[in-house]
Amino acid sequence: MTNQIAEAIKTVSPTAEAVAQETVSFSPIRWKTGWPHNLRRVPPFRDDATATLTRREVFAFAQDVVDSEFARDQIIDFLGASFAFQGGKNAQAQLKLQQFLRNKGKANALLQALRKVGSGELTPVQQYEAVVATGLPAKFASGLIYFLAGPQEAADEKPLIICSNRAKGAGLDVTSDWSAEEYGTYLAAIKAGRDEHAPDLPLDAVEFALREHARQG
Repeated sequence: MTNQIAEAIKTVSPTAEAVAQETVSFSPIRWKTGWPHNLRRVPPFRDDATATLTRREVFAFAQDVVDSEFARDQIIDFLGASFAFQGGKNAQAQLKLQQFLRNKGKANALLQALRKVGSGELTPVQQYEAVVATGLPAKFASGLIYFLAGPQEAADEKPLIICSNRAKGAGLDVTSDWSAEEYGTYLAAIKAGRDEHAPDLPLDAVEFALREHARQG
């Protein structure tokens, strides 16, 4: 477990700035035209066929949510940014997320779950459990709570994004639909590997290293 994490850290040499500058390409116009009407608000997607989005920019949308005390419009704008960042140009992922939001019951449940996350009363594992309970796929649920928790420093123990490559690098056997317990195991593995091999790094720098290492491999 920690050997894979150690290898990822050594190969990628992650930094907090590299994490903040991670950039994803996506199609704003496709997200804009496919955004569900039932939400009564469209995030500020431009009409461009291609654009880029960084983690730092998604954190800014998340901060707007916090500053607004989880107002509906700011949450919807944040959903657009977070989903676009994680979905990238994957048309299947985009369709799946838009179908999820078109379900009024699921969309409302997600808004309420995120407000519960914003209460400050839940641990990272409890936050994850609350959001995946809405039916949102685990990868995207973890992304929402990760960004809402804000940029990370070495002393922080905040949520992290999970995906099949990250989970594999952390030693998990399960490749999707992780339970809250499995998500907790993932967080603990990342922390253990970080503490042993790079104690000065934020935890999300290790998460980033696992993803980049898998992508490069």
